[in-house]
Amino acid sequence: MAITAYEQCLKIDPDSRNAGQNRLLAMNYINEGDDKLFDAHRDWGRRFMRLYSQYNSWDNPKDPERPLVIGYISPDYFTHSVSYFIEAPLIYHDYRNYHVVVYSAVVKADAKTIRFREKVLKRGGVWRDIYGIDEKKVASMVRDDKIDILVELTGHTANNKLGTMACRPAPVQVTWIGYPNTTGLPTIDYRITDSFADPSDTKQKHVEELVRLPECFLCYTPSPEAGPVSPTPALANGFITFGSFNNLAKITPKVLQVWARILCAVPNSRLVVKCKPFCCDSVRQKFLSTLEQLGLESLRVDLLPLILLNHDHMQAYSLMDISLDTFPYAGTTTTCESLYMGVPCVTMAGSVHAHNVGVSLLSKVGLQHLIAQNEDEYVQLALKLASDITALQNLRTILRDLMSKSPVCDGQNFISGLEATYRNMWRRYCKGDVPSLRYMETLQKQDIPDEVTTKTSDPEKITVSGDTFPSTVKCNGFNQVPLPMSTLTTSEEN
Repeated sequence: MAITAYEQCLKIDPDSRNAGQNRLLAMNYINEGDDKLFDAHRDWGRRFMRLYSQYNSWDNPKDPERPLVIGYISPDYFTHSVSYFIEAPLIYHDYRNYHVVVYSAVVKADAKTIRFREKVLKRGGVWRDIYGIDEKKVASMVRDDKIDILVELTGHTANNKLGTMACRPAPVQVTWIGYPNTTGLPTIDYRITDSFADPSDTKQKHVEELVRLPECFLCYTPSPEAGPVSPTPALANGFITFGSFNNLAKITPKVLQVWARILCAVPNSRLVVKCKPFCCDSVRQKFLSTLEQLGLESLRVDLLPLILLNHDHMQAYSLMDISLDTFPYAGTTTTCESLYMGVPCVTMAGSVHAHNVGVSLLSKVGLQHLIAQNEDEYVQLALKLASDITALQNLRTILRDLMSKSPVCDGQNFISGLEATYRNMWRRYCKGDVPSLRYMETLQKQDIPDEVTTKTSDPEKITVSGDTFPSTVKCNGFNQVPLPMSTLTTSEEN
């Protein structure tokens, strides 16, 4: 329904950024790896790039081994899901050889924002607050800072700065963490992932080139407010409680069907689900009615709204014995939280990155036996866990330690792999190997009408095809392209 509404908006205003990006995000919840999903992102990227002019040269010295300047751009440097995965790079980077510049588009700073800023400045990095600044001006800031590798952490989620990425202000551009799919934007060179989330034989298409980190593509920094791990509640309750704290949009009708199968097969078991929309009575009633139609009595289901304090949120995991992951859009932060609080999570492998994030996390924590390959196996794994309360308690006792010592929480080792990846990207650039330029050259050869196309004679000179625009005037290494629209709304909360 939401996707249909966004598509209606786009019929009225094809260049609506809000409708266009929210449509792409929504498609991840129901589409799994089909061409329609990729085509939608690719087509958005081509159209969006027309609204910005691209820089075509950079003054950054092409020395493959010199210290690099890494820029991280995001609106999520506060108590937000992404913040738990960006903290490790900000803390553990070798600032002598990988100087960090943070571009913070945080709408409302909190204590975590302040802590991040202090850590970056203390290490000798730079922190720039860019909220409210036009994305083209931010691109100019990036050039002034001589960023070698610009990493965006948001994708098509709220308050993103893909407009800055569209300007191509840095010679190497990367997308990471915040979005489970291609951005579709031809000016981004790489997308960071790993071999579990995106196996080498993946059929999922991306505009960016996939670069796989040696371990997990994420490094989780637990909340210091988490509190202790509690005993598995089944010991006192005498029954099993399954649970999920995932976004309601991830809990599709298919997910509910599978969860109902599990609950109906385990006598007296209960389900606890927590998410923000449950503060609304109509949402709660619709959710419960759906489960009742699937044979699960509403009296066996507890629905919790948003919990404001992080300590209280983390302690709410004490209510569940077993965490049930969503699909095809799996949990990320919720999975990490669950494991850190001692709650084992059952996940299911799939054909796309969004489906396989749980596969990556569980594999690196040593819980491969909780990864299902299909719905029936998912049900059986949940039933097997529920059949042995003593084993659940034993696992709960060691799970935090298991996770803390795994690659998922090893910031120092993670950064070694990340920095080696950045270094390889830079060496490739110095040799003239630039994925985004190859991709744009492919667009030119395809001669797609009414899209930006580019011809490249060498890696630092891009000219926009005269077949598409009447003229281009180069000014300070910038292609001044006539814009088809003078106004562009920023993406609101998705």
